[in-house]
Amino acid sequence: MRTTVLSYLEESAVKYANKTAFFDEQNSITFSELRKRAIDLGYHIRNYLEGRRNPVLVYLPKTIESIVAFMGILYSGNFYTPTDIRFPAEKVISVVEALQPVAVIVDGKTREKFQKFASNRNIKIINLDEVKETGLYKDSTVLTKEILDVDPVYTFFTSGSTGVPKGVIINNHNVIDYTDWAVNTFPIDEHTIMGNQSPFYFDISTQDIYTTLKTGATLGIIPVKYFAFPVMALQFIKERHINFLYWVPSAFVSIANFKLLESVTLDEVTLIMFGGEVMPVKQLNYWKRHLPNLKMIANVYGPTEATVNCTYYIVDREFGDNETLPLGKACENTGLIVLDDDDHVIGKDKPNVLGELCVYGSSLSAGYWDDKEKTDEKYVRSPCCKHYYERMYRTGDLVSYNERGELVFAGRKDFQIKHSGYRIELGEIESMAMGKEGVINSCASYHQAKKQIVLFYQGEVSEDDMREYLLEKIPKYMVPTIYYQLKTFPYNDNGKIDRKKLSENYLN
Repeated sequence: MRTTVLSYLEESAVKYANKTAFFDEQNSITFSELRKRAIDLGYHIRNYLEGRRNPVLVYLPKTIESIVAFMGILYSGNFYTPTDIRFPAEKVISVVEALQPVAVIVDGKTREKFQKFASNRNIKIINLDEVKETGLYKDSTVLTKEILDVDPVYTFFTSGSTGVPKGVIINNHNVIDYTDWAVNTFPIDEHTIMGNQSPFYFDISTQDIYTTLKTGATLGIIPVKYFAFPVMALQFIKERHINFLYWVPSAFVSIANFKLLESVTLDEVTLIMFGGEVMPVKQLNYWKRHLPNLKMIANVYGPTEATVNCTYYIVDREFGDNETLPLGKACENTGLIVLDDDDHVIGKDKPNVLGELCVYGSSLSAGYWDDKEKTDEKYVRSPCCKHYYERMYRTGDLVSYNERGELVFAGRKDFQIKHSGYRIELGEIESMAMGKEGVINSCASYHQAKKQIVLFYQGEVSEDDMREYLLEKIPKYMVPTIYYQLKTFPYNDNGKIDRKKLSENYLN
């Protein structure tokens, strides 16, 4: 019986000992090599730290060395929090202040940089380049015997709308529950070669890493710099025989907008997944037309608080460019409740009625690190369970059921506005705008002071043409008054449109 995620590595290091587990631009590591190095690091950390279940920050480039650090921290009985060496000092400091890590894993190049903005903090600095072989790597039981399935694996920090970091605690049984579902649902096995796009501090990477460890698949870490020049990412995929892509939609959209699949053919890609934000159907249809051996497309959704994803939809029919993909149904062992404003359940028998999506089950995280107030606000008692306390998470996302009984995303609860006496979902305006020929991307907002709907869009379409198009597609009270035609959108660290920056730049 598996109780910790390390059992995945323990088993694969035997079954697939000399098979490549992870590779990046310059290096690769087999399953047995990863286990050996991780156990060496685990013993090394144990010599530095007292106790276990402590937070350890990882301040390394996005390479296989980060994977070694993650696994070594877990073998030591502690848990990891990834950050990014490209982050400004203020962002790293905010995470350090919220997390209060007992140690940080660096290398020879990042040590000095980290010390500059953390020199006055009592954090033990462990240089991965200086970790020596212990000779004890064959015996991992000394390290793992006390680790429980409720022990944390990692804490990911999300800023949310306030900009204040919130550390979501994900434990072993959360990751095991999710990973087992992913492998049972999608054709991931030892022949799969995945192409990682997401940063390691973003939860999509959880599936990349742990399905690799469970199945003996291989994960290729696509260099971050390649996504600034997407054709390089495509060439990397082709040359390394990558056949599975699980990316944020913006990465797919960028490649589609530049029509790059017409110059680089990805013959071996058979499965694509996307999550983290809404995937525009127009760009998805472009990918479908240009992947000759594509066998499966999956739209997945979920907050970090529910361990990566809580719903999925395997695309089984054609969609027009201005239609919206459904979220589908619940992942295995995950419970979903849709509640109206009075916390009454909205069932599948009430199609097109909006409500807030709430999640419960084994995927639900333990809450926020050192933030009881925010945890108590978002993790609440389910109104559906009268006779004992059952916790659920209020996602803040608005959904409805369609006539097929599938969940459909309508936008954030805080993106719902009241305008001219009507309740309006800004996401519906965005989705319709994306159907206009020539539009590359769109984002709707609301100017509170002027009481006007605003549309930001990217593409070779005039404001007048955009307005006339929307007047034909949506009710007049939903049609934006203000239009901003942008050359490019600002994106946050997770690859999503930075709505906060748009508001600051244009609506203040």
